Amino acid sequence: MNENRAGVLFPAIVLGGVGLFALASILLTEGNTIGEFCRYLLVAGFLLSVVSPRVGFYVWLTLCGYNDLLKRLMIMGGRVTHGDLPFVLGITPAMFGGIVVAMAVGGLMGTRRLVFRDMVAIVAGSILMVGTGALAYMKEGTGLNGVMQAMANNGLYALLLFVLPLMFQSVQELQKLWRLIVFIFLPVAIYGVVQQVQGFAEFEIDYLKTGLSIEIKQLVAGEVRAFSTLNSPSALSVVCACLAVVSLFLGFPMREKGERPVLHPVLALICFVIHFAGLIASTSRTPILIVPIALFGGWCFFSRARTRAFYVMTVGSFLAMVVASPWLVQRIETVNTFIGSLASPGSFMARMITVGTYWDRLEGFATVLMNPDAYTLLGWGIDETGQGRYHYHDPLSEVLVRFGAIALFTLILIGIWLLQMSHRQAWNLRGLKDRQFAARMIALAFAILGISVISGSILTTFPNNVVFWMSLAAVASLARKQALAPRPRPSEMAITPPVEGSRKIVPMRPRSRRGGIGV
Repeated sequence: MNENRAGVLFPAIVLGGVGLFALASILLTEGNTIGEFCRYLLVAGFLLSVVSPRVGFYVWLTLCGYNDLLKRLMIMGGRVTHGDLPFVLGITPAMFGGIVVAMAVGGLMGTRRLVFRDMVAIVAGSILMVGTGALAYMKEGTGLNGVMQAMANNGLYALLLFVLPLMFQSVQELQKLWRLIVFIFLPVAIYGVVQQVQGFAEFEIDYLKTGLSIEIKQLVAGEVRAFSTLNSPSALSVVCACLAVVSLFLGFPMREKGERPVLHPVLALICFVIHFAGLIASTSRTPILIVPIALFGGWCFFSRARTRAFYVMTVGSFLAMVVASPWLVQRIETVNTFIGSLASPGSFMARMITVGTYWDRLEGFATVLMNPDAYTLLGWGIDETGQGRYHYHDPLSEVLVRFGAIALFTLILIGIWLLQMSHRQAWNLRGLKDRQFAARMIALAFAILGISVISGSILTTFPNNVVFWMSLAAVASLARKQALAPRPRPSEMAITPPVEGSRKIVPMRPRSRRGGIGV
């Protein structure tokens, strides 16, 4: 008994000593106290994820919505410097990295079952992460922080394709997970509406004045574009649009008679309204399209024929817009002037209905995608910013100008392969509920991808990238569960009894021919 007490007492003494050291370091620091606190929070979060991956996963999901708020609260902890930012913004990547490490080590030690598809997911995610880090390193003036940020935003969360299938297998577990995400981000949407109505809080204005955020441009322009607890209005708009759609997906799923959905339909409508209000509060217009695209795509992707029709219509519409971009660029100012006259200048409604900001996208389509001179094999260099020989504001034009046509077409083929593989996994699911949920998750991912092509690279913005990869990972989870489940033998398959009151089918006896013997 004494040995057991000693075994428990020693770790407690060590943890207590570490805690006292961390507390003294935070209180006595000459720098920012909240920044110093985040240094220890980063380490503690990583260790928590390694020791208890599921608990760490839920804590990580919560911090996805509120991590950036810690960055702004640093203004209350003393002088803020660029050196404090990596420790604050690195909490969520460190926690997710700890989850990946725990899952991989558990698989190697035999505590978790890893199959070939799991190894493919972790290798592909690692290659994507290292590749984006290498591209960031090649860019002139990019330091270690820039490389780490590029690796986290562009590749790290692709490892959700590895993590999520190991944690959540059934459609019920996945629906409950998405329900939790909807609830976690409700205060984010509400605070965005408060920001739009009442303006920024004093500590937020003080932080913007430090120049550590690109949103300082709002102070210069004298307008409010709500970003709530996230890092930008773009992040708030995309996340709120996606969760508004997910609220409807959870409240109105395919279910048997008498079965209750994981989210009550009335509560689902309330969550939809709140998240949609957060979307509007951000004053970002293009992400509004995520709602109809995802809802319509969720219905189309349940059928192979409707899926083909959806892609023909979508790709055809995009190509038509690209071809018509030179004509649209010449007339957008006239349209914007007419629309601007419908609302008072400077009002919230005027900012919501203006279309002048779409000039950058259309100009990129007209001067790059429609320009044969822009199509080179290897591009004009990674340091091409889009303000030189070619003007662009969309990811397709950016890839073409910087890296060339080979990289652009390779990227398009990878995107097509990823969607095709997801559709194949969804269609092969035997359960109708699983198939419907998978179709809706693919529609959500496609909506984010489509809006990113039109509105700039929102896929590299946190936590938009988390929502995107989690949607595809949900499909991979259901496919992995079915692949590992033992298939029932024909002799063991249950025979469905005839429904009471149905007509009994009797095999027909062969007719006898006239004047002959029946065959």
